[in-house]
Amino acid sequence: MIALAVGASALGAGVATAETATSGAYTFTRTVDNASPKVGDTITYTTVSKKSGIDGYISRFTETHAACLTFVPGSAKVTKFHVGGTMTETTETPELTATTLEVTSAGWINNGSKPVTMKTSYTVTASCAPGTVYGSGLAVGATVMGNGFQSSANFANLGPSITVRAADVVDPVDPVDPVDPTGPGTGGGTGSLGSLSGGLGSLSGLFGSS
Repeated sequence: MIALAVGASALGAGVATAETATSGAYTFTRTVDNASPKVGDTITYTTVSKKSGIDGYISRFTETHAACLTFVPGSAKVTKFHVGGTMTETTETPELTATTLEVTSAGWINNGSKPVTMKTSYTVTASCAPGTVYGSGLAVGATVMGNGFQSSANFANLGPSITVRAADVVDPVDPVDPVDPTGPGTGGGTGSLGSLSGGLGSLSGLFGSS
């Protein structure tokens, strides 16, 4: 079993969060671009792998996610070192289940100056319960150059997690602006604006009468 260590750092509620795990010479960092999305929003997870010492090769990323998230087709992208000497992003065709996404390779070279980055996007569906915290995880397959030994590490509870918010309620009169239940409305104040008399407004009801 590969020894591992896990750490976390918050980058701001509602904006992004990051989680980091280590296994041997590998360090994996995962972020989500919105930690408190609303139903209907699209969120993006980013996984970055770096390795110290001699070159390694990443052969598999498997991420787990809430069943109420729906994968956005075409959003699985991997950036890795290309033989020509540049970092190249490609769109991958992942293997999908209701709660997992997996991309595989014959081996993406990985070291301190050649990170491997995977990005995936999901839509937050109405099946996600507002107020609920949903976690995520990561499993990795990697080879250390020189011994051909295939290693794996599983960070089932790595995260980052998201807390889902309810979708905005749309005002049927003005669909551009959502209804603000805390804002002013009919019957919501302690008085009224009164009436116009002789061209002057009467505000007697607004602050009460003296």
